[in-house]
Amino acid sequence: MTLSEKDGKLFYELWFPLFDYVNEKCKVNKRVKNITNIKSLNPKEIKEIANVLWENVTLIDRYLEERGENLAEEHKAIIAGWKRRVQGNFIMERHLKKGTIFISEDEKVYQVSGTISSWEEMFFGAPLPLFMKATFIPFRDVIISDGLVIPYNIAIGTNMKKQFQNVYMNAKKNGVVIRSL
Repeated sequence: MTLSEKDGKLFYELWFPLFDYVNEKCKVNKRVKNITNIKSLNPKEIKEIANVLWENVTLIDRYLEERGENLAEEHKAIIAGWKRRVQGNFIMERHLKKGTIFISEDEKVYQVSGTISSWEEMFFGAPLPLFMKATFIPFRDVIISDGLVIPYNIAIGTNMKKQFQNVYMNAKKNGVVIRSL
C-alpha cells in the first residue's frame, strides 16, 4: 500500500522545506541549498540532515513557529506529528495489501505504508525477512517512513524467520499491530 498520489505529493511538499530549514539552521551541509529544486538527491547528504532533525525534534517546533504562518492547520498538525517518530532497527517481515509488516527489536509490530512506491516495489526480489534501520513517522492515519532506510545484508536463518512470523501472528491475533502513531 502507498499513500494516494495527492498525499504522496503533499508529504514531499511538507517534508523538503523542513529539511531545508534544518540544514540552514544547523549548517549540516553547505552543498545542499534547496532540496525541493535539486534534480538528484544524494541519500547520504539527506540522511545527515535527517539525523540532525531526529536528534533534536524541537527543530520541528521552531520551524512551525518561524515558517508555519502560511501553512494550513492540518499541514501544521502533520508536521508536528513527526515528533512522534519511531526509530531503530526493524525486521521487514512480510508485505500485505494494506502495508508492510515491520518488527522492532522490542517485538512491537508496525504496519507501514509506502509514500509513492510500496515497500515491495522498493525492495523487489529482496528475501524476507530483511533487517534494516529506519525511522517511521505518522502521516494522517497511517505510518510511513522518512524515506531514508538502511538495509543490512544479513542472512536470516529458518528458525529466526519462524520466530518473526510468530511475533507477527501473535500481534495480529491479539490486535496489537500498530497502524498509526
